[in-house]
Amino acid sequence: MSTIDPNSDRDTEPSDTSNASTTGDTGAAEEHASARKRPRARRRTVAVALTAALAGGFGAAVYEYAAPDNASVVARTSPEEDDPELAAFTDADTGDCVNWDQNGEVTTNFTVVDCAQPHRFEVSTREDLSQYPTSEFGPDAPQPDRDRQSQLTSDLCAGPTMSYLDGRLDPQGRYSIAPILPPEAAWDAGDRIMLCGVAVPEGDGRYAEVSGRAAETDQSTAASVETCVRAEGDRVRNVGCDTPYSWVVTSTENLGETFTDGAWPPLEKQNEHLDAVCTRAAIDFMNGGEAPADGEEDAALYQSTLTPFWTTLPQESWNAGSRTVNCALTKARDDDSFADLRGDVRGEFTIDGEAPEDPPDRRPLRDRDNGQDD
Repeated sequence: MSTIDPNSDRDTEPSDTSNASTTGDTGAAEEHASARKRPRARRRTVAVALTAALAGGFGAAVYEYAAPDNASVVARTSPEEDDPELAAFTDADTGDCVNWDQNGEVTTNFTVVDCAQPHRFEVSTREDLSQYPTSEFGPDAPQPDRDRQSQLTSDLCAGPTMSYLDGRLDPQGRYSIAPILPPEAAWDAGDRIMLCGVAVPEGDGRYAEVSGRAAETDQSTAASVETCVRAEGDRVRNVGCDTPYSWVVTSTENLGETFTDGAWPPLEKQNEHLDAVCTRAAIDFMNGGEAPADGEEDAALYQSTLTPFWTTLPQESWNAGSRTVNCALTKARDDDSFADLRGDVRGEFTIDGEAPEDPPDRRPLRDRDNGQDD
């Protein structure tokens, strides 16, 4: 569940809502997203606290174990003898990065590549399932299904992978610990090697292409500008803006450029910085690059009735090397849930199926900044 605490409109300085938070579904690290009212702006503000939703629903020190929908991401429909892909799988070892082509449920061209190049998987260790202390993976055994792969990943891959990464895995980031089984032909021939490693799962059970080694990259889940994101329970996913969504990204911010000493900035400091940055991003986003009339700089934002908010980085994410957060625009319902937005918020869009309600009249921005009375 997400928690949104609406505050009534007012002209006075707002109380501090920067510390709104909840714990993740494991009761561990907190995931924070905040929105605070700008002074004298007379727009509704919310304090948003997501139960790790912005990071995929996992708390600190609890990592997702991903497995593909089919028996193996490198399974093939027509394996051939002396296939170079079988040799590539057999040769893949700790520290290697591998890639493959995906066509529906069929994967081909499994190959080891330089980790600086696009790849779908980084190998942390090799595990021989034939040495598993049961006869479960004997000569005639089928490949384990997805649920069993997840169990094996937890049992056999998690520890070695964290050691391989020297602990640098953002528990709320985009990477997951995952397995790869041999191609069908190799499994049928008795190969029981399971590759453990990290990958970036996509919503359809596939793995996304990435570049660079996981421990050396920003693992944040921050989305690009204009991305529309839908929150469903403690999960979020990118969706088309012509479908219902919960917020739209207005900017990406690298906190490492502001907090340069390397130490994790406490949430209060992140919020203080992002308050101004994300409000500015919201105004610029709504203006679409056009210069508004004098005194009406934030008119488009005000008329939209939407609220700026942002994500922050817990210490566990910062320590893993993540630095990027999102500024966004959202709308709170009265029952403390995300409203369904649909369409481009800079043009015609709906909030829960209806056009935005007209907000109350207000003074021009220049008068409010000068402290003039109504």
